[in-house]
Amino acid sequence: MMKLTTTISHNKLIKGQYGDITFGPWGVECSDQHSFVTLTDQPRNAKQIGDIWHISAGRIHIAYETRQPTSNTVGLKLRIQALDDILLQDAVIRLVFDKTAIKHGRIANKTVHHTNSDKYRLYPTTEVALIGQDGATISVTLDHVDGVGRFDPYMYLRDRDDHWIIHARLLPSDPVDQVWLRWANRFFTLSAPGWFSTLLWRMPVFKRLLWRLRERMGRHCPEIQAVPLNCLKAGQSLSMEVTCHFQ
Repeated sequence: MMKLTTTISHNKLIKGQYGDITFGPWGVECSDQHSFVTLTDQPRNAKQIGDIWHISAGRIHIAYETRQPTSNTVGLKLRIQALDDILLQDAVIRLVFDKTAIKHGRIANKTVHHTNSDKYRLYPTTEVALIGQDGATISVTLDHVDGVGRFDPYMYLRDRDDHWIIHARLLPSDPVDQVWLRWANRFFTLSAPGWFSTLLWRMPVFKRLLWRLRERMGRHCPEIQAVPLNCLKAGQSLSMEVTCHFQ
């Protein structure tokens, strides 16, 4: 029987192994229009003071918990509380797995093979699975969500470089408060005027086409996409609970 081993430090999973499958680090992310909060990468336009993050739109309090409640599960909890009225584009629990010992992934009844497409296979589902070469199955379930009626739950499976990436994600629900239509590259980011972005968003054909276009189409698509944002009022909180099952 395969054994699950994990290293959890300061309430974050640093690394782990199950059979031949290795994984980590795991963490959280969230964004407004100009800032990016992350525990596993380089934040952008964001400053952390304890559990409070100062981002371009205001202040948020992040509470994040990682624990191993049983010999074959890891539980993750995230709560983001707005300390000011703040426009957010998402809130994320992020899990990363090395691709080497994984045969394929599964989401929304679709089998996905790793081709380094960098596509965000995003669905309003509550479970994603990875199937190991040795027969192991790792399933990630979204067990609890509170989007305060303004954010809806999604999960995605992404094949990037040498990793599989799974996100449990809260995204703005309609009607959205703001739409950010952008074209980004490594040199600059161009944003369309708000009135023009909103006009396109109100046209179903453009909304379907532009909604997170680059994410859906993968690395060969230009960095052009429409990103909606919704307001989280001061005192309101977004929360998610995720369990990773090793079988």
